[in-house]
Amino acid sequence: MNRRSVLVHYHIFKNAGTSFERVLDENFGDRHMTFDGPFSFSQVNQDQLATVIDHHPSQCAFSSHQIHLPVPSSLNFRAIPIVFVRHPLLRIRSVYLFGQRDQQAADPSATSAPLAGFEDWVASMLAGDKNRLHLSNLQTGALSRAYNLPPKRSGENGRVCFDLQAAINNLLLVPCLGRTDHFDTDVMSFADSLARFDIDFSYQPGRAENVSSPDYNAPIEDQLRSLEHSVTAETWEKLHWLNHQDLALFDIVQEMVEQRLSSGIPIHLA
Repeated sequence: MNRRSVLVHYHIFKNAGTSFERVLDENFGDRHMTFDGPFSFSQVNQDQLATVIDHHPSQCAFSSHQIHLPVPSSLNFRAIPIVFVRHPLLRIRSVYLFGQRDQQAADPSATSAPLAGFEDWVASMLAGDKNRLHLSNLQTGALSRAYNLPPKRSGENGRVCFDLQAAINNLLLVPCLGRTDHFDTDVMSFADSLARFDIDFSYQPGRAENVSSPDYNAPIEDQLRSLEHSVTAETWEKLHWLNHQDLALFDIVQEMVEQRLSSGIPIHLA
């Protein structure tokens, strides 16, 4: 029985997902489908995603903010996951700058250094903002689920902890794993991985989409140094403490992707 192969892009907010959606549009045109539930808090489990894929037999790529690993199982299709991971502190900075960009658009007369209010924003988020989960191990939480289940979550003095090993295990089965700050290099490598599934895919470096950080092209170390200089030592240490799992996950993804790039073998076959 021949199953159709479909790409499933797990779009984590501020991890270059919009840029990759453009790449999917360029490769597949209207056969790339983006979708989310009716609310920002909606979730799409694996069985529901399988239904979406089955109901759109002409589509070959799907993107959503509200889907989660592992991929759905089906006799009708083979889902090939695509995930981008980012240094958690740079992702948090981008979330902040994204909000500032919206405020600037609403009030063009308001001008200040890009990160002038970052520390106050962190403090207000931690004080009880509805989006405060953005500040603590969000990527581990998004990537650590079991089939059709919410993530295992626990609190630790204000820090949110998830199942880091589950996130690692899920990512080991992702043939197209990318790093936001190495977008061009990693996406170019997807072509060889997808060729093993008889999927034609190409990428030529182009403009980044929905960019919030003015120095997004600078080395990670330089971006982090700039961020560190914008906050107190206490806040810098707090952000690291809040994101201990995401920091560990980022380091592991760095090793996984570098191994793939050096060997030319997809991660799940290495």
